[in-house]
Amino acid sequence: MTPTKTGADSTGVETYTREYQKSRRTKHTRRQIQTECKSRGEAARFIEFARAWIPYGGATDEDIFVSFGMTRTRFVQMLRHFVAEVGVDAETVRALADTYPYSPPSGRSMT
Repeated sequence: MTPTKTGADSTGVETYTREYQKSRRTKHTRRQIQTECKSRGEAARFIEFARAWIPYGGATDEDIFVSFGMTRTRFVQMLRHFVAEVGVDAETVRALADTYPYSPPSGRSMT
């Protein structure tokens, strides 16, 4: 003979399940907001750094590496991503594009 669930047991489990799901959604939302804020801060840091170097023809490879720990090519890729993500005025976009032209990485030769 199998035990049957009473209405009270079923309701308690459902309530617990709903509370658990709500808690998970809240944590997920909080993480998304934190990630977005971190991303905005990182975007602002990249853009302000690049913008500061515009009058000097752009940051040197060494300055980029010291400040961000990446190559110039990767920095320009990230900068382009952040400019598109954040939305920067057209004049700044042109100045950044002129100062930091994008050249896709060349494929490595297999020979």
